[in-house]
Amino acid sequence: MKKKVWSGIPLVLGMMLVVTACGDATPANTSAKDSAASSPNKNESASSQKVSVNMWYWNGAISDSTIDAARKKFPNIDLQAQKLPSGSDYLTKLKTTVSGGGTGPDIVAMDSWVTTMLPYKDKFVNLYDQGAKDIQSQYLDWKWRMAATADNKYLIGLPIDVAPVVMYYRQDMFEKAGVPSTPEAIKSQVKTWDDYFNLSKKVKDATGSQILSIVDVFRNMIGQNSEGYFTTEGKYIGDQAHIKDAWDRAVKAYQSGLTYANTSDTEKNAAMNNNKISSFIGASWAVGDLMGAAPDTKGKWRIAYPAGGIGNQGGSFFGVLKSSKNPKEAYEVIKFLVNPDNLVAGYKEFGNYPSTPEIYSKPDMVNKNEFFGDQDLSSVFAEAAKDVKIAPADPRDDVVASTLTEEIGLVDTQKKDPEKAWKDAQDKIKRQLSR
Repeated sequence: MKKKVWSGIPLVLGMMLVVTACGDATPANTSAKDSAASSPNKNESASSQKVSVNMWYWNGAISDSTIDAARKKFPNIDLQAQKLPSGSDYLTKLKTTVSGGGTGPDIVAMDSWVTTMLPYKDKFVNLYDQGAKDIQSQYLDWKWRMAATADNKYLIGLPIDVAPVVMYYRQDMFEKAGVPSTPEAIKSQVKTWDDYFNLSKKVKDATGSQILSIVDVFRNMIGQNSEGYFTTEGKYIGDQAHIKDAWDRAVKAYQSGLTYANTSDTEKNAAMNNNKISSFIGASWAVGDLMGAAPDTKGKWRIAYPAGGIGNQGGSFFGVLKSSKNPKEAYEVIKFLVNPDNLVAGYKEFGNYPSTPEIYSKPDMVNKNEFFGDQDLSSVFAEAAKDVKIAPADPRDDVVASTLTEEIGLVDTQKKDPEKAWKDAQDKIKRQLSR
């Protein structure tokens, strides 16, 4: 699922899905005769029967044309794909389902919060048992590992798309300020956050524009860290230097007047369209959000490799629930849905950047966009996707991230002392973790 790039809430809170209860998958009726004994070949009679496979997914998770192709590919499978509305209830519903409190489908789409489902791995089919290791080399390693246990012996999901972050910037404003203004120049000259802040100050002085909010800056810095809030052993380290440094740098950017107000998405959208935002760091899917938010700026935006390194903000998976009556067939369906060629269709329809690097250089992946001055966006996304570094994930990450971003947001909205906000955040987190 996608998340508004200029929202102050961290991605890990996700945009989850509202799900209605679905019945267990049951075989569909077939035209085979009831009296198997009269058939000279019982296996032939059995093979003519369709098996039913139910799937939960959301609009944009996978191309509908790819689902139709799967139905044609597997005539023995009655694939019932249920497109569900997005919202905040999906993760709760899924956890309720896998813990025995509800019924679910055979196949389930999962967002980047897939790591929070690993404690429930026994409720999912281990895709390694279905032969997933045979296709592992086709996918970005960092993406694949998100759905695998630390020892890589259990896999609960196959990758769909990725969402590497890049810099979105107004080329006209950068040119006016006399700073690096081509993707190539930015990559070679704007390598660190200090480089980016120095550039942004020059752009602000020349144009009066800003970058996004203190929360966005903090969230993006955290997303580039190779360390997270917890160690692989589960020890909390969200109060240590790699997090505090991101906090202090975001505060410094705010205090220097570089960041736009930590306000509503509606106001930030208007700021984009009214030339008040000159650049921001955002995921690949933000292309569509930017085009919708700032139609009057068409042709003025470009994308480039971001300062500080590559983080990831989103990207989905397909898994198979252990309760499935047809796990083998369900696995064959998801393997087909996420094969490299089919992921191209999702990229063309929704802008979902594939998790299969072998196709990045194919002609079908060229994406020259008029809104971005006919720049080929795919070439930048391809480079970024290969360079993503992700921190070890922990099911408690949401608790930490939401508290930190809430408190640092108050530094702007309520002029709260940054050190007091940091202390309050850590106190709240430790109370929550001790429960």
